[in-house]
Amino acid sequence: METVSNDKLMKSILNLKNERFVIGDSNELLDIDFLSMPDWSEFKNFWNNLEIDKYMNDGGSYRYRRFGKFKWFADGNKLEQQPHVPYYQPLYFNPLNGGMNRYFAPVTENMANNQVFRTLLLELANNYGEIEDVQTWKINTYFNRILARPNMQGLPVPEGKHRDGVKFSCLFMTDKINVSGGETTLIDIMHQKPIFNGTLEKQNQMLIFRDDTVFHDTTPIEVISGCNYGYRDLLVIEFH
Repeated sequence: METVSNDKLMKSILNLKNERFVIGDSNELLDIDFLSMPDWSEFKNFWNNLEIDKYMNDGGSYRYRRFGKFKWFADGNKLEQQPHVPYYQPLYFNPLNGGMNRYFAPVTENMANNQVFRTLLLELANNYGEIEDVQTWKINTYFNRILARPNMQGLPVPEGKHRDGVKFSCLFMTDKINVSGGETTLIDIMHQKPIFNGTLEKQNQMLIFRDDTVFHDTTPIEVISGCNYGYRDLLVIEFH
């Protein structure tokens, strides 16, 4: 059984009941320095082995990804990878790419067994489980690289302002090279007013929010002057 420590994250997630989001690096939010873990280099390198997203109805060739589904069980603190299936969103959640099965490249066995990845999922699952008093979570994971070139913006959220239809979302920054932009906004669903604007700039930073109470959007990224290309590497984790 894998173990987690949750005191520090519990304080942060408790804020989600009122504030609906929390941002910081993993040291602040989880009391874990992922950058110092032996598996960090392997984890970071996974973004060099993603496949292009072939389901972009805007014709874009800027997104590379892998997708995997997991289940967490409080009994035994178990995390189990689920059979790979196509990803589907209804059009009312994703007006750009929804309404069709999307056959993304799967999360590999090495990815699923990486200790940075597993520790992150277990930390979040345990604490969300305590807050919501649930014994199991379904988890969606997306390894996303958004690429930009001098003649091509990268769009982290090409569908625009939306929600994903889950309970909690976590954006975990793995790397950001030679690009500017990528500011995320969270918008209150009921009052249609922004409650957060901010940018993940460094490795190990995280934005956690309640997807059931906010819309989210992120501005395009652009290559810094003088660079031939750049990218933004993010792990997106959804709990439902």
